[in-house]
Amino acid sequence: MFDGIKNIFGSDSQEDKVMNWNSIDWNQFNAILLSSNRRLQVIYKHSTRCATSYFALKNIQMLSEEDIGKADFYLVNVIGDRELSQKIARELGVRHESPQVIILKGGEVQWHGSHQQVQAEIISSHL
Repeated sequence: MFDGIKNIFGSDSQEDKVMNWNSIDWNQFNAILLSSNRRLQVIYKHSTRCATSYFALKNIQMLSEEDIGKADFYLVNVIGDRELSQKIARELGVRHESPQVIILKGGEVQWHGSHQQVQAEIISSHL
């Protein structure tokens, strides 16, 4: 689980504890693609220097428990791990942006969106 979310904004709110963010590294990426054959995988690319990312993260955390239960959620800090973020973009053929959500199903991108598309309501419709 990605415990660093509290450190990013200094928050220890209940919202932060509900999401069960997982960390990701390059060695896990292929396993995540394989896991998408059984269960949706959601990668959220987050910038700690961007107000839009801050509000997008807070909005994502408004997903219902039912929606949260439909997928595994991974958070990539694009400032702290820019190389990983860019590798994910290249591997999936999705332009690198932040904030950005990428939903994987069957080893492929089912949906991706960035900036104002990173909203719980929109993400929910793709889960």
